[in-house]
Amino acid sequence: MASGEAARSRGGTEILAELLSSKVRAAVLAFMVAREESRFSLTELSRALDLSISSVQHECYKLERLGVLRGRREGASRRYWLDREHGFVPVLMWLVLSVVGQAELLRYALSDIEGLEGALLVQEPRPSVTLIGDVGLEAFSTVQERVGKILEVAPADVDISFYGSTTWRERLASGDAAVARIRAAEPTVIVGDAKTLLP
Repeated sequence: MASGEAARSRGGTEILAELLSSKVRAAVLAFMVAREESRFSLTELSRALDLSISSVQHECYKLERLGVLRGRREGASRRYWLDREHGFVPVLMWLVLSVVGQAELLRYALSDIEGLEGALLVQEPRPSVTLIGDVGLEAFSTVQERVGKILEVAPADVDISFYGSTTWRERLASGDAAVARIRAAEPTVIVGDAKTLLP
């Protein structure tokens, strides 16, 4: 192997070792992949991941140095986002999705939807998400967009249904046909407690 190739190979191996050597880094990456269209401050990441700011800061600095994240000062804070222009970042995103799984990434993707108490995913015959809670109509397009990206389908191909919390409980108790169809499809619980949402 030529010396230039050896140096590149060693550099790539070192980058890969750094990418794969931290649970906190893995959590930051998974969250950022799930919400790739967004920019986050260290405080926002810390709260979303329930980690200390210093831990998140260390990992964001490292991921920025590796070319995975970009950071920029905006007002009083520094905000971070995925750098999809870096050659290996799309592949890294695919790896995160493959290893972490769609359900976990969807949890991260929907974690900021205000008023959301539960979310159920059915993938066949076409993706559908049932939202439960006091969710505003403006959230529907956000949910469609984020779910579509993670499931790798057009957002318009993701069906969304919505139930207020009280309505959902009442329809569960009464054996409502639409709710029974959702239950029969054995949905994945993305947000909320399965025992409460599907007793």
